[in-house]
Amino acid sequence: MAAALALALLLALSQAELEAAAQAEAEAAGVPAWRELWYSSLEALRREPTINNTQEDVLVQLGAVAFLHCPVRNLGERGVSWVRRRDWHIISSGVFLYTNDERFQVLHSEGSDDWILQIKYVQKRDNGTYECQVSTGSGTLSRLVHLHIVVPEAFILGADEYHVDAGSTINLVCIIEKSPVPPQYVFWYHNARMINYDAARGVSVATAPGARTQSALHIRGAAPAHSGNYSCRAANTEPAHIYVYVSEGSDKMAATLSSAVLRARR
Repeated sequence: MAAALALALLLALSQAELEAAAQAEAEAAGVPAWRELWYSSLEALRREPTINNTQEDVLVQLGAVAFLHCPVRNLGERGVSWVRRRDWHIISSGVFLYTNDERFQVLHSEGSDDWILQIKYVQKRDNGTYECQVSTGSGTLSRLVHLHIVVPEAFILGADEYHVDAGSTINLVCIIEKSPVPPQYVFWYHNARMINYDAARGVSVATAPGARTQSALHIRGAAPAHSGNYSCRAANTEPAHIYVYVSEGSDKMAATLSSAVLRARR
């Protein structure tokens, strides 16, 4: 019994010595770790968030993905909300969404200051101003992002009809504009069938990409079989149309008068 009591006393003294040694080591190092953590957390809470309130214009092509950025520093435990200004609809708070539209998502990486509103497959109705907000003790910080949905367009230079003499060259020019990214290809069709370019047969196309992409179709030695509806389009546009008449002499005059009569009846 005495031996067991002595052993328990020895263990208690050893534990007390260990705790005393640990406390002395912590005090020698300065502020205890738990207290330092508490002070740093308190200091973080005292710091007010700051937001980059520079307004931003985002240009996105119809059907593409839009990324709206909201950089906030010293956010702490506060949340960032996204609001659609058109109808003042609250889209999100933090990463939680308040919309049934699955195209919307909030992207945020751990440690990042940026809270990104992502909109997939943008539509014309998504056009407008969006606002990200952060509530603070002194009010609300906000940043406006203006989303512009661009719809690329195709059109063929000239009138709706193109008259040419048999044996001459058909020259048609298609313009693609309002496309944030120049189209890689422009396609030409004759009576809804894609034209196969063959320089040896006198059919060629020259395309110059740019802010206003231009594609020129040339068909040498025009024949009556080349008459019909021609259209051009890029992958991101609706087609543009023109009707080509290939004729000789009196046939050309008859075609011109016939088309004039048709226009007068419209």
